[in-house]
Amino acid sequence: MLTVASGCGLTVDSLPLPKPGMQGDTFTVHAVFANALNLPDQAKVKIGGSDVGTVSHITTKNFQAVVDLTVRKDIDLPVNATAELRQATPLGDVFVAVSRPPNSSDQPLLKAGDTIGIDHTAAGASVEELLLSISMLFNGGGVAALTNLTSELDSVVGGRPQQLADLLKQMTSVTTTLHADSARIDNVLNGFDAMANTLQSHRDELGQVANTLPSMIGTIAENNQALGDLLTKVSVTSSALGDYANSTSAQLSALLDNVHKLMSALSQSQQDFGPLLDAMHNIRPGVDASFKGNTLAVGATLTQLDVGLITDPAHSKFFDLRDAQDFTGSLIQVLQVVQGRLLGGHR
Repeated sequence: MLTVASGCGLTVDSLPLPKPGMQGDTFTVHAVFANALNLPDQAKVKIGGSDVGTVSHITTKNFQAVVDLTVRKDIDLPVNATAELRQATPLGDVFVAVSRPPNSSDQPLLKAGDTIGIDHTAAGASVEELLLSISMLFNGGGVAALTNLTSELDSVVGGRPQQLADLLKQMTSVTTTLHADSARIDNVLNGFDAMANTLQSHRDELGQVANTLPSMIGTIAENNQALGDLLTKVSVTSSALGDYANSTSAQLSALLDNVHKLMSALSQSQQDFGPLLDAMHNIRPGVDASFKGNTLAVGATLTQLDVGLITDPAHSKFFDLRDAQDFTGSLIQVLQVVQGRLLGGHR
């Protein structure tokens, strides 16, 4: 006998859903993000596209998001691992992508409770940011600017193809010339660099010179009249030397011949002229004594007596002051001739 009992039926909606999470042993590390975007609780943690854990808790601290990542215990995460918030599809859920840097083989591993710092985390662009960027690109961004640029270029070069071709040729020629002289340009730039380095190394000395220049200029300004007089005298001297240099060879030869004769005469009279001066030196005390007081006392000694006065009186005489006067006159005459040559007088 069959018995049918009616009651509440079992449907799919009444079936319990499995709680998201990881099965097996896990450990939890923290990751600090500047912006958690739309990261949901129990979001997936992936490495290389494979699920390795879930987001177990999200808190905020110091205007930063602290995300707890529960990862399988068999996953090795180095201390320099990075974490980034990504979306698999434009409308998909946000997940945490963990990456191992290439040089992480010799790095120690993260332990339970360790933290991935904010310098190793980042947030990818969301769909809203992407749509906003595209909107700005087409509504007043780069595309609008490119349109304006194209219009301006068309107004500049429109109807001027020949001038534009000439301009391109000139630019090509200039570029070719610069390329051919690139080595020389490099040498010039290297020279400027060396000069700049030299000036930099002598900056203190240049500063001292710059500080000295004002006082130097002031001194020159105060003595400009003296400098002008000096330059005038130098000009006169130069003119005199030029006039003397323009003397003919015959005149210069005659002048030198007269000087030679004068020097010869002085050489010949050295035996008599010296004793004469000595005698005058000896006579002076007696002369001075003779003219003192009210009486005159004269004492003389004859020393320069020439035998020729006795043997040839017609052609001999005493050495007197006229000989000195003749010598002085001859010397003055020669000096006057030399002065006339130097001052540009009559030759």
